[in-house]
Parts: sequence; C-alpha cells; structure tokens
Amino acid sequence: MSVKSADRPKITAAKAAGHLKTITRHRRLVRKGCFRIGLYWQGLTHDLSKFAPVEFINGCRYYQGGVQSPNNGERDAKGYSEAWMHHKGRNRHHLEYWTDYRTDYRPGMDPVAPVPMPRRYVAEMLMDRIAASKNYMKERYTRHEPLKYYLNGKGRKLLHPKTARELEKMLRILDQRGEEAMYRYVRDYYLKGYPV
Repeated sequence: MSVKSADRPKITAAKAAGHLKTITRHRRLVRKGCFRIGLYWQGLTHDLSKFAPVEFINGCRYYQGGVQSPNNGERDAKGYSEAWMHHKGRNRHHLEYWTDYRTDYRPGMDPVAPVPMPRRYVAEMLMDRIAASKNYMKERYTRHEPLKYYLNGKGRKLLHPKTARELEKMLRILDQRGEEAMYRYVRDYYLKGYPV
C-alpha cells in the first residue's frame, strides 16, 4: 500500500522538535547505560542513523507524541516502515539485523533464520530496550517493564535461542535485583565471556 504525498501527515515544527527531543533523550539514556558496562564507542555511536534523512524525516512526519515509535505510525499509514527498514539494517543491536538464509533449508522451513548475536550487541540491545521503556513510559517506568515488553514481544521468535536465553537472563536480573546488579553482571561477567 502506498501513501500519496497529499495523504501523508505534514511535518510541523512541533513534531520535529518533539521527535528530536525523543531521539536525543533515548540516545543519552543508552549512552549512560553503555558507559556503565564499558561499551563506550557503542554508547557514543548508538542510533546515529536516526539522523539520516529517511529516518529523521519519517520520524518527524509520523511522530507519535513521544509515547511510541514513529515507525508504528508510518507502518499504520503505509503498511511498512521505510525508516525502520533503513534503521534495522544499519544498527547491529537490533535482532532483525542478525538473520540470514539457512544453510540447512528444506521445503516447509522458513528460509531465513536468526543467528547468534555477539555479546557486545546483545548488551547494547539490553541498554536500548531499557532506554526505550524509560523514554516512552516516562514516570510510569519501573524496572519490571523491559522484561514485560520482552515476554509480550513478537520479535522473540526472531532471536536465536542462545541470544534469547542471554537477553532474558539479564532482563530477569534487572526485574528481580535492579539496575545496579544488572550492570555488574553485564560488565563483570557477561561481557568478559564467562558462560551464561
């Protein structure tokens, strides 16, 4: 389904300012989390593609008032999100980046399968999920929300089982013991390569 330019939402100064504020706050929260676990470069470069024209312009056009991703608005309007397709292909902390064609394909199987994510990107994905929950939920956020979102999410099926186990373990540490315990586990155990 295509959307004629006359049917697309207009970009206003208020929507552009709101979108810029949302992505800037999100990047700041992820950077803070990444720095806590020693992923300095990933903290600095997280989501820079959001400033690419295809992502930023569509983000302004389909801005959702800072309560959910503009990609959802674009998806509702067009049937897909061009901004999301650009974003997921350039940011390794997204599970959708880590899919490939199966080498063991047989008829009846999905030809595309998830592959294991390197730990540094799983850790960045964790920081991204926490930051997104804080950013969109604002004062309603609790440490339990990222695990709830994960358990209710459709994307879990796209995660490799090993990656899913690792991510869920860290989300459960956050849920049960809080941010400080989770940061310690990720920094001092998980990113050091110890078995999970």
